[in-house]
Amino acid sequence: MNYSTFQTVIMERLERDIPDPKHISIQQVTKNNGIVLDGLSIMENDCNISPTLYLNYYYDSYKHGVAFQDVYQSLLRDYQNHRPSGNIDSSFFTDFSNIRDKIALKLIHYERNKILLKDVPHIRFLDLAIVFYCLISMDITQGSATILIHHSHLKNWNMQTDDLFEIAKKNTQQILPEKLYDMNDVLHELTDKSQHVSDDCCCEVPYPMFVLTNESNLFGAACIIYPNLLQHYAAEAQTDFYILPSSIHEVILVPTLENSDYQELSEMVQEVNDTQLQDDEILSTHAYYYSRKENEITM
Repeated sequence: MNYSTFQTVIMERLERDIPDPKHISIQQVTKNNGIVLDGLSIMENDCNISPTLYLNYYYDSYKHGVAFQDVYQSLLRDYQNHRPSGNIDSSFFTDFSNIRDKIALKLIHYERNKILLKDVPHIRFLDLAIVFYCLISMDITQGSATILIHHSHLKNWNMQTDDLFEIAKKNTQQILPEKLYDMNDVLHELTDKSQHVSDDCCCEVPYPMFVLTNESNLFGAACIIYPNLLQHYAAEAQTDFYILPSSIHEVILVPTLENSDYQELSEMVQEVNDTQLQDDEILSTHAYYYSRKENEITM
């Protein structure tokens, strides 16, 4: 079936299977990098919030051979696993004192999000942009709920972007502390768990690589702008770093070595973008460089 028919059948099945009272709708949602997806929301029992289920991804599974009934059951499970337990008081968002400690920041690509950036406060950072969100909830099983902060919010709060940045810079490192680990350790662990690895399988990366993210793996690329963090790591390792933006959720630090090549590392970033990421997870297409002497990131 084509995508339009897929949506229609999904809606018909949900109307049948979700008990009344309910409100089920599909609306277009603009995600990171200007990606527009069809977001399905299901609100039961006059609840005013709902997880957003992106039908585009479920249709991709169907196109790749997964039976429709299995796709539908997967969608239902995802909804049940993330269904809110009650309403949210939206009025709390109008009083900044209620959410001050929940304001955080993340990194997105500037050029790919120029339309979005017209509506949200941001700060340029190289070819990226620092934007701000409110972390409503963070749950291991149900996922994280966030609200992107727009200019209209700042107007209501009578606040400037620079003030928001100072608050978010302090908060983000506290509520989403950094996590650094050796990529080779991860590869060895995966190899040990695998029952189908051939004897000649190479599980070493070509350079020393360290994954930098936060403890929740949520917008962890922002760790590179945590105050003094890269300076601390570089001082411990006694080396500068290449920074590979592997997604909006993490970066890879590569210590500067004689055989490390900027162009080759940038090609690795592009390959990951092309083969491993959804379009809305891409942060950038090239490597960056951190200098200990200058305490600065450059392109």
